[in-house]
Amino acid sequence: MGSSTRHRWLALAAALAMAAPAASGAEPEPALSGVRLQIDNDLFAGGGGRDRDYTGGLAFSFSGTDARDRYLSLDPALAAIDRLTSPVEAAGTYHSKQIGLMAFTPRDVTSAEPVYDDRPYASLLFTTNQRVRVAHDGRTAWTSALTIGVLGLSLTESLHSAVHDLVGSARPRGYAHQISAGGEPTARYSLARHFLLVAHPTARLDVKATVQGSVGYLTETSGALTVRYGKFATPWWSYAPELTDYIAAPMPVDARRTQPELYLFAGVRLKARAYNAFLQGQFRESEVRYSFDEIRPLVAEAWIGFVTQVLENTQVSYTLNYQTAELRNGQADRDAFWGAVQVSHNF
Repeated sequence: MGSSTRHRWLALAAALAMAAPAASGAEPEPALSGVRLQIDNDLFAGGGGRDRDYTGGLAFSFSGTDARDRYLSLDPALAAIDRLTSPVEAAGTYHSKQIGLMAFTPRDVTSAEPVYDDRPYASLLFTTNQRVRVAHDGRTAWTSALTIGVLGLSLTESLHSAVHDLVGSARPRGYAHQISAGGEPTARYSLARHFLLVAHPTARLDVKATVQGSVGYLTETSGALTVRYGKFATPWWSYAPELTDYIAAPMPVDARRTQPELYLFAGVRLKARAYNAFLQGQFRESEVRYSFDEIRPLVAEAWIGFVTQVLENTQVSYTLNYQTAELRNGQADRDAFWGAVQVSHNF
């Protein structure tokens, strides 16, 4: 082979190498890629005066290797479970940790007596470690999470009352009858697989499908379809509104976001549920609780929302969530709405 021909082949090989797309998720994970604060409340869904069902939640999360290695991380246990349930080789793995509180109430929060024909009071103080593993093909990913927490703490009543004092509403009076009143430990493991179905070349549209299963205080399986449209720079696997099991999953805040984002998102999800501790209780006696026969085995969800940039590295999102009734009878046989506001900052 002549020198000029060899040089042409080398130049062509170099050009092809530069044109080849980098493997999705191959970038190294920083110690702290970002933080996120989330506030959920049924009052954010409009229809003034609503204070029932999923009454509200508050969660703080951060992402990066610190979530894996520090602050009483559950990641070693999560990784061990993942090796048994989904032993896959990933191009990149991303970690996050969430600490939060959720509260549920019946329609009438002013009664100090047990309300037997509505959903029970319930609460959960929890911490979650999550891992996102992105496949080499860039079109599939796994999300797993391990949560431990305590049901039934009186702390929830104090915080809920403080919020009502702030907005001028009557204090809730029925937390003495909440699920596992006095406190009971609980846990949950969840595993989801995501499939990128549509990735528009202009990066203005993507569509994905997700299947998920979980065991623990929520034991269920589900399938979801999610779409986002607009201007986005973050990878498709880094947002997952379909993993909102009352409160949104702590998806990693992507540190590689290099331009402002503004997009809409929407989706639907169908759950087949076997157990819900917030309605059925656990081992500790609960004054108001429901049997499996009184729980609806199928629950449908839908959501719509937007993400917008407010500062160079700071985003705000809003989601309106809808869920069909979880119970079959009484006042509790009703659909639920709530809103969620998230503020995230990447480093």
